[in-house]
Amino acid sequence: MSRDTKHTLRVSMRRLRVIAAVFAMALSAAAGSAETAPAVLTVEDAVAAALANNVAVKAAVFNERAKKLESDYSFNKLFPSVSVSATALRLNETNPSLVAVAGGSGVYYTPDRNNLALGLTVQEVFNPAVLILMNQTVLEARDGSIGREQAERNMTAAVKKMFYQLYVQDRTIELTRSRLAKAQERLRQAEVSYQLGQIAELNFAYASANVENIIPQLRDMETARAAMIVQFQEILGFDSRPDMALSGSLDTADVSAEKWTGREADRLDVRKAELLVKRTENGLKAQNALLMPNLIVQYKADPALNGPGDNKVTDTSNWRQSSGGLYLTVSWDLSAFIPMSDFQISRAQIKDQLSLARAAETDARRKAVDETANKKRAIEGSLANLGNLERSLASTKRAYELTEISYKAGAGRLTDLQDAEFNSQQAEVTLLAEKLKLMSFVFDWDAAYGAE
Repeated sequence: MSRDTKHTLRVSMRRLRVIAAVFAMALSAAAGSAETAPAVLTVEDAVAAALANNVAVKAAVFNERAKKLESDYSFNKLFPSVSVSATALRLNETNPSLVAVAGGSGVYYTPDRNNLALGLTVQEVFNPAVLILMNQTVLEARDGSIGREQAERNMTAAVKKMFYQLYVQDRTIELTRSRLAKAQERLRQAEVSYQLGQIAELNFAYASANVENIIPQLRDMETARAAMIVQFQEILGFDSRPDMALSGSLDTADVSAEKWTGREADRLDVRKAELLVKRTENGLKAQNALLMPNLIVQYKADPALNGPGDNKVTDTSNWRQSSGGLYLTVSWDLSAFIPMSDFQISRAQIKDQLSLARAAETDARRKAVDETANKKRAIEGSLANLGNLERSLASTKRAYELTEISYKAGAGRLTDLQDAEFNSQQAEVTLLAEKLKLMSFVFDWDAAYGAE
């Protein structure tokens, strides 16, 4: 390759690097506000990120905010309605009209073609339903608050479970890598011993097969972990970072089956069922209040100016009103008392909804008690399993140690060592899986009852 050709290639590579850098900067700018995943993540950081970035949680927060705003300003339902108007009128004809009779002769008035009229109407309608609807906004605000709290609790439980699922995956991969490293070292030693004629070919084949079996297992675990970490980072609102590590441990020391006993009334589903009954009762009260008459206070002003071109607009004596004044009206819609009217049908529907809401409340309380008893039994069983699995792990580790000592002394078989090593790893993975199951019970209950 000539010197000119090499120089041209170097220049071209530099240009490509510059273009690639500019393109990367453009992509970074287009990415907007996406947050970069940290190198090390704790479960507390994961929960905080999910609560700050997850769309479902944000929607619940916005819904609560909107309902609270409506509740805080529910007094505006007492505000009167106010309307103003201005009309410019040009008549097609100006026919005179008799406006007065004096001394036996008629007096006629001929209007001007051009006219100007203003209008102001202030009206207040008083009905007990208004006060009931104001109370309804307070109940709706409570419902929004429960919805937001439930969304945050559910997200917290989901993030914690996924975090520790990844933690168990990482620990399993770590154990498998350690087993692979030991298997590869034994294969190297077996190869040397086989070449020296110190062991039979069968032992070398066993060592080689063990390595080849572990490698695809490890690869599958790493592939599953990579996919799950991407999904986890999406939930947290992070850019993808496959090398992100998790910091934490599965601590089950403080778990107790009695933690939630007697707290059924604290469950959000029970509180939401209670609130639904109150909201439906309030809706029925509002419907019944519509049977009451309305007191309407109205002030109306309709000054008009005839011939604004000739009369001064600023002179109040040139303005006249035809129907302006203060009105006090009692209005009573009696159609609601007619059987099978829309009002009566709507009222019957609300009564049915109230019966259903009360049944749902009773059912929610019963389910809460039953679920508490079931989860209590599940936690007690899981705690008992942990004791058995911890003792099993200690036994399998001791068996592995003794088998390894026997193998190194030349008295044990390679297959026995491989089986003991695999059993030791599986015992530890099984223990981690049981801890994850136990903590999943805790996370689900925290979502229902609230963490202490």
